[in-house]
Amino acid sequence: MRVCKRFTIETTSDPADPLCQCGKKKSRHEPQYLQNNDPSKPWSVKTHTGKSPTNAYGEIEFVGAAGWGQGQQKLRKYVRVDYETDPKTLMDLIQKQWNLGQPKLLISVTGGADNFPLKSNLKDVFRKGLIEAARSTDAWIITGGSNCGVMKYVGEAVRDYAIAEGGSATTSIVAIGIATWGILDQQEALIRSKSELPSGPVSYRMDQQEWTGKVRLDPNHTHFILVEDGTTGEFGKEIKLRSDLEKQISEQKVTQESGERLNIPTVCVVVGGGPNTIQTVYRAVKNGTPCLIIDQSGRAANILAYAFNNHGTYSESVRGEIKKRLLGVKFSDLDKHQHWIEECIRQPDLINVCKLDSGRGVSTDIDRAILHALLKAKKGNCIDQLRLAMVWNRVDVAKSEIFKDDNDWKMGELNESVRYAIEHDLPSFLELFIENGVSMKDYLTEEELTILYGKIQQTSLLSRLLKGLNEKKDIKQTSLLSRLLKRLNEKKVGEYNVTLWMIGQIIQQLTMDTYKPLYLSNKKRFNQEYPLTAVSEKEVLHESDNSDHCGCSSRLFAILNHNSQKSEEQQSGAQTQFYPIRELFLYAILLNRREMARKLWERIGEPIAAALTASKMLKAMASKESDQDQEKSMIEHADIYEKLAIEVLKECYNQGEDRTNDMMKREMPNWGQATCLDMAFQAKNKKFIAQSAIQNLLKEIWMGEISDENNFWKLWLYMFFPPMVAFLVRFRKNEHRKEFQQHAETANEHKLMVVRSDIEGGTPVTEAVGEHGDSDVNNRVGSPFLSVLQNLKLFYNAPIIKFRFNVLAYLAFLFLFSFIILAEFEEEQVRWKEWFLVAWVVTLCLEEFRQIAQGDSNSWIDRIYHWIKDFWNKVDLATLLLFGIGVALRLIPGLIGPARIILALDLIGFYVRLLQSFSVSERLGPKLIMIARMMKDLLFFVCILAVFLISYGIASQAIMFPNVTDPLTIFRGVFYKAYFQMYGELFLEDIQPEECTLDDPCPEYSWMGIILLSIYMMLSNVLLLNLLIAMFSYTFSNVQENTDEHWKFQRYEVLKEYINRPAIPPPLILISLIEYFVRFCICGCSCRSSCTPSELKIILGEEKVKELVLWEKNKADDFIAKENSKQNVEDRVQKNFVMMEKLLGNSLTDSDRLSKIEHQMVRTNYAMEGIRESLITTERSSERLSKMEHQLERMNALITNKLCPEEEP
Repeated sequence: MRVCKRFTIETTSDPADPLCQCGKKKSRHEPQYLQNNDPSKPWSVKTHTGKSPTNAYGEIEFVGAAGWGQGQQKLRKYVRVDYETDPKTLMDLIQKQWNLGQPKLLISVTGGADNFPLKSNLKDVFRKGLIEAARSTDAWIITGGSNCGVMKYVGEAVRDYAIAEGGSATTSIVAIGIATWGILDQQEALIRSKSELPSGPVSYRMDQQEWTGKVRLDPNHTHFILVEDGTTGEFGKEIKLRSDLEKQISEQKVTQESGERLNIPTVCVVVGGGPNTIQTVYRAVKNGTPCLIIDQSGRAANILAYAFNNHGTYSESVRGEIKKRLLGVKFSDLDKHQHWIEECIRQPDLINVCKLDSGRGVSTDIDRAILHALLKAKKGNCIDQLRLAMVWNRVDVAKSEIFKDDNDWKMGELNESVRYAIEHDLPSFLELFIENGVSMKDYLTEEELTILYGKIQQTSLLSRLLKGLNEKKDIKQTSLLSRLLKRLNEKKVGEYNVTLWMIGQIIQQLTMDTYKPLYLSNKKRFNQEYPLTAVSEKEVLHESDNSDHCGCSSRLFAILNHNSQKSEEQQSGAQTQFYPIRELFLYAILLNRREMARKLWERIGEPIAAALTASKMLKAMASKESDQDQEKSMIEHADIYEKLAIEVLKECYNQGEDRTNDMMKREMPNWGQATCLDMAFQAKNKKFIAQSAIQNLLKEIWMGEISDENNFWKLWLYMFFPPMVAFLVRFRKNEHRKEFQQHAETANEHKLMVVRSDIEGGTPVTEAVGEHGDSDVNNRVGSPFLSVLQNLKLFYNAPIIKFRFNVLAYLAFLFLFSFIILAEFEEEQVRWKEWFLVAWVVTLCLEEFRQIAQGDSNSWIDRIYHWIKDFWNKVDLATLLLFGIGVALRLIPGLIGPARIILALDLIGFYVRLLQSFSVSERLGPKLIMIARMMKDLLFFVCILAVFLISYGIASQAIMFPNVTDPLTIFRGVFYKAYFQMYGELFLEDIQPEECTLDDPCPEYSWMGIILLSIYMMLSNVLLLNLLIAMFSYTFSNVQENTDEHWKFQRYEVLKEYINRPAIPPPLILISLIEYFVRFCICGCSCRSSCTPSELKIILGEEKVKELVLWEKNKADDFIAKENSKQNVEDRVQKNFVMMEKLLGNSLTDSDRLSKIEHQMVRTNYAMEGIRESLITTERSSERLSKMEHQLERMNALITNKLCPEEEP
């Protein structure tokens, strides 16, 4: 700060407490500064003041401000500084001490301290536009900071926005007030004593009514810089420091990224104002800061607007008019101000005039005007303008100001902008670039995609997954010494050399083991490391100038050469193509970027597969995320894509059932060679599986080639009489072949007609005219019916028939096992029935091994892991192990008893295994889910029950039988009795026995045992039992709501299992298993996928795939169009609702005014009525008086006649 160090008396001041020429009284000077060796020397800031450590800093609490009592008013930071303070020091204070970081735009609002003459509706326009500009661009607002004029109005706008957004730190707007210290009210409240530590805020009262002639700070600004030059009562002392600070801020880079060349843009908004405002605008223009003049806001702003509007025809008449206006507002030093005005309008690119007009509805034009002024200042440099719009994330400005019809973008000119949009998650700009002709195929090369992955944030989940992948790679491939040396020079997570091969490994981890990403198809191609740098736009343009007209530089030729090599590799190796939109979509999903992923999904070729893959990846990412908020966000994101897949599926199914079925079963090379069904199952998308399209497909697969027209119960009969199958069972292939036969006959007739016409015309026929030749038609169609062997094969290979045979075989197995354990399990010898049962169980073991070998994973470890995850496989493993133990004990002489117990318990497990067959039933399947959920509830309930049971058992045993030392007796008294007492077996004969013996002594304190028993029974039978019932009811209601989804998803699991099962059930399944083993040894593990049944995965031809992909994309576009139309309707309804609300608000205001008028009219009527009644009363009184006068006159006449009678003649 700065203080007066030479007291120089003001001659016209009060002698009692004279005034110094600095504006302060003598009593407010420090004692050491009262002496002045040269009192005649005029007082000057440079000679009579000096710097001193600031004594006013910390936080302010505005007492009495709006929202203060409700806790809405937050503490504000402030500091008192010298007017010659280095702007770098202030910048360091702002960024490091106040933790404000760095803005992307600086809006400097200047104007008069008086209320500017704008109408209330125009003030609202100005407020909304200013806040929108600051909010959308993450800007700082700098004003004079006082609670008057435009500064007060800006503060109120900031306050209203903070209240509307909830006042969170992430949504608050930074408003810095730079004011002159010498004009502030309550300076003493802001000053801290030397002994006072800035531990708490200072109180600044806003509720004082007395006028001190000074201004107050505005309570709605967030920070204050109070500038002092040693004087008091003089305005404008902060102008120079404010200008220097704004210049210092504008010299900072707009982002902290390396290679950033743009500085923070600054704009000066002028509203009204006086002489100091013109000086501020002049300094801003000199610093290269564009200015926005709000016309019709009064005084200085009107003068500047007039000067700018006439700068093209600037003449003496204009100069005279400006001088006249300056005189009209009583400006001093007219020549200086006129010179400043002329200097400003000499740079028209930096001056912009905005005229508020309520009739045009420009509520959103102020922010556009502010941003237009900044872009106008950078006229001619479209790339810089575009970069600013991207930094502000204002795609509307880019569309209206930059992407115009006259712009001709060169090849590669927007590459850096596209990269910036992708890196900083600006999907609207990415969409804008694509719509304006940016070729993603040319931009997104493998090198560019690798660089994008290398620049991900270190805090992202993908970065942590890559770090873990690198650590695993180091552990496997390097020695301990190498790892220790690397740890000494450990790099940051973001500095790992990321390759697409690593990204492919992450994608495979997040999907499934059989998913084959493109990046894992060629290690040499996708395991290349690239530096995290790229060719700048200037380099691309410079190279394009020295190349041909296509703009292809040597670097671009190298990229094209590299792409040609890749295409050769793809042709030779039949590899998946590199689709930029798909790769960017996966990039957005891995970083959990919702909007960008959605916009890319709308442009993708296979939307259902893309949505299901995204859902699976997001759910897997959520399971690995430690942050609960991020985990919730990923789950919600995954649900969005499941819904999108469902909506597109509905569109496709409504237009073509057969095509939809092919889409669901088709192997998709672009999506890891998976199918939509498999991906939905792996992602546990139960709602997708429950759709009618999927369920009809699953029903068709479940029936195999058997037609739905067959009677359900007759199929049971046909199963045991094979000859009936060939003649009585209807197959879908026969129906299809009839249709093909009809089409073939039509084609042959068409072909004969064409051949006959060609012969008659003398033209030799060398090609078949039909769509397919005769041989092709015959091969495809053949006879209209299948052979007997084909019918039998199709019938017994249908999953429904396999399921029925397996259930019947399993029931026979249970009957045999039960019969042996009940009647044939003797100690003499092992009979043939037992050996047959053992052989049967061995075939069950081999079947489980077949399931593991034919699993979906590539490695045996993963196959075993996925197999053991299934609950029924765990039951199988337990029953088979128990059976093996029981058989082993059975073969040991003398252990038949334990063997019988183990095998009997094992039989329970085999019976429980029968429950899986119920899952096919629509009625019984959901009940199994309820039982599983209730078992979990029961487990938690047992934990609660154990606390009461053990506590009661120990207490009762210790009180009634304190001298018992036998462990079995103690265990029986603690657990056995307490457990069965819960079911009603009270053991009262033990608590209160009739007779006691030495072996069975009487319990002590039996009355206490009765009390404890009553309390225990009340808690266990009344409280806990009802709690268990409530838990079961809640679980039942939850499952019942989604019972259809659960059952249909469970049905798919059973379907998938029985499709792979051999047609022959155990124990005859051994024949099929031997055949499978031979094929497995010949084919090898690598060919496992080729053995996958065609019912769940089909491979279509190239032409058929193109047709399906195009058809699916068209249906997805239809859905998107409907969704957009619906959204537009909702937006219009919302807009109309807002307008109606506004009109309703205005009408309510009018009604309020009318009610006041009516109230006044009623009061007037009451007054008029009172006057009228008074007049009536007066009139009646006068009538009565006249009557009385008349009566008095009559009485006088009578009295006169009596007193003076007339004389007789």
